[in-house]
Amino acid sequence: YREITSLRARATAALGPRFDIRAFHDTVLGRGGVTLPMLREQVDQWIQVESKK
Repeated sequence: YREITSLRARATAALGPRFDIRAFHDTVLGRGGVTLPMLREQVDQWIQVESKK
């Protein structure tokens, strides 16, 4: 729980008003069961993509 909360805070800070909670949830839940390091990497990649939009 703490890791996902931390990832959400990082995404919110990085994306500001472009942060979309539904897209964040899709990113976190859509990958299925992954390790926390893999989830961190996937969220970081999502942040990079979203920040370029």
